[in-house]
Amino acid sequence: MEYKLLAVDMDGTALSDSKELGPRTVEAMERAIANGKTVAFSTGRSISLIRPYIDMVSGMRYAVTSSGASVMDLKTGEKLLYKTIEPETVKYIIAQASGRHVMPVMFMNDESCGTRWCVDNCADFGLKAYEPIYRKCMNIVDDAFNYYMEDPKPIEKLNLFFANDLEAFEVLNALRELPVTFTCVTEHSLEINASGVSKAEGLKVLCARLGISMSECIAAGDSENDEPMLACAGLKVATANATERVKIMADVIAPDCNNEPIAQIIDEYLLA
Repeated sequence: MEYKLLAVDMDGTALSDSKELGPRTVEAMERAIANGKTVAFSTGRSISLIRPYIDMVSGMRYAVTSSGASVMDLKTGEKLLYKTIEPETVKYIIAQASGRHVMPVMFMNDESCGTRWCVDNCADFGLKAYEPIYRKCMNIVDDAFNYYMEDPKPIEKLNLFFANDLEAFEVLNALRELPVTFTCVTEHSLEINASGVSKAEGLKVLCARLGISMSECIAAGDSENDEPMLACAGLKVATANATERVKIMADVIAPDCNNEPIAQIIDEYLLA
């Protein structure tokens, strides 16, 4: 099988634990693109939080962001897909989360928005490694919930990170009847998208634009929100640090994210 597209997750996959995109990975991505392949980030982050990495890879044309809510042509700015959560639903989510020790990260209008005291205390929420990119690329406001309520609008994605045990599941139980998709759920976090959103749907839209089949795609990931994308790809790649569920799905187990696994996958499979 000749593979034509590599859809690669970022955190835990293409990026190291210190959130760096290694030089071998950049070189391999650019070499693949120069040889007519499509290499696209497929990430839970907003476009604003991946711009510095896109700028590192010459020729990258497309990105799947916000766990599949948005698919963008980076050259023209065209949105091939854009699915949002309606304001009344967002307001209800905020009402259930307010009053808790929670760090909200909201994606809207291609930007990310967060609360200042939360960013100042990223470590409390298990997000210390993200603090530099938040400070560089996020719209940091006094209170993200109040900021939103002053001007409600559709949003691409809402991340809620909790410092205390059980609160994520308490909020999850209060939100189960909403028309949303929980693209990732952990003991301390909820990632919330519009109903039907997934990285798989984003990848399907991108394949349609390129005129290729899903069987001609390699997908690489490590966590829950990567599972739908892996399930529909022609070659499924998990990093060695991936969850057990992702590893079970995978055709190939690549090195862990600190050892530039994507460079190896490009050389052994995309450019083979």
